[in-house]
Amino acid sequence: MDDAIKVAVVQGDRRRGAVAQALALIADDVRAAVSSCGSATIIPTLDELGRPWASTDHDALSATVDALLASGAGAIDVVAGAADPRPSASSCYEKLGYRAETSGRPVAYHDLDAEPDAWTAREASVGGRTESLRISSLAADSACRVSLGVARTHRTFRIGLTLPGLAAILHRDDRRGFDGSRLSKQIPSRLVPLCGALETWRGRLVRAWLGVRAIDGGMRLTGAERRCLDRVERATDRLAALATLAAPRISVIDGFSGMHGQGPRLGTRLRLGTVIAGTDPVAVDAVAAAIMGFDPLDVAYLRRAQAAGLGVADLAAITIVGEPWSQVRRKCRRHASDRLLRLVSAANPAEGDVGPAPHFRSRRSRARARKSSRA
Repeated sequence: MDDAIKVAVVQGDRRRGAVAQALALIADDVRAAVSSCGSATIIPTLDELGRPWASTDHDALSATVDALLASGAGAIDVVAGAADPRPSASSCYEKLGYRAETSGRPVAYHDLDAEPDAWTAREASVGGRTESLRISSLAADSACRVSLGVARTHRTFRIGLTLPGLAAILHRDDRRGFDGSRLSKQIPSRLVPLCGALETWRGRLVRAWLGVRAIDGGMRLTGAERRCLDRVERATDRLAALATLAAPRISVIDGFSGMHGQGPRLGTRLRLGTVIAGTDPVAVDAVAAAIMGFDPLDVAYLRRAQAAGLGVADLAAITIVGEPWSQVRRKCRRHASDRLLRLVSAANPAEGDVGPAPHFRSRRSRARARKSSRA
């Protein structure tokens, strides 16, 4: 076991105390990350539909700021762009109480969508081709990026934790494909609860239909499903490229109030009462995935990040400090399309990237298998 890869897991009754305790358990690692530049850039999670429980809580932000200042940070920037103009990042900062919570401390807030010159173009290899990604200049130039994720399921990546949260530092046009279709333009805030309930029922029907079609271990994918998998494949490639360019030095995942089901948009509230923190972003996401009931090596973006050398997704190579993850594990309700999302292929099998189960078998291949078993 590599003792250098540490992830703190803390369960408690109060969010602020749990975040502070988790960061205290990895205080030496946090201090080393901050000392490299003397400042830090925080990337919070902001919910597109304006729900406070689905965004980074002000207590989690405040406890993180305190830990960074105690570790030697002289200045802290909070940067994010909204998935949609309504609500803007600036309005989220106000409504979530961020500014009031950090008043008097050296913290500056930046709404990336309101700053036309806030971007730096970086070249990245995406699925074997070169692509230009516009990244927040503050985040790109920072030597200590801190990602504050929220535990939630995801319609594109199966789970949306700290690495998928990096979409917040991308230019609006470059974020397309990370979260699926944009919904906030179509849903007035007063109708969000109703739409969430309808989406939950729709998810149950989709999940049941996929389950019926997968009887005997396989099914024939429709053209729409294959196109969906192609889109997810491309999004996973782009996420791996983004993580290569701007991986967090410190990751904190707030599971006190997360989201499961039809996340990251219209899922329902998930209460884990757990905080996960560390300086290996892949390891932190892997431990959070396990706590939510997922096999980390069965999540495509974690396998690819590990294959790219961005961190470790193998739980056997991670040292847990605090609560054992198995004692706080809770199987959450997955996105209705999760059965399909598991089919995203491995990116680099030659580098030891273990892929998921093969694509669903067609009816013809199942018939051949039954015939050969009878023989």
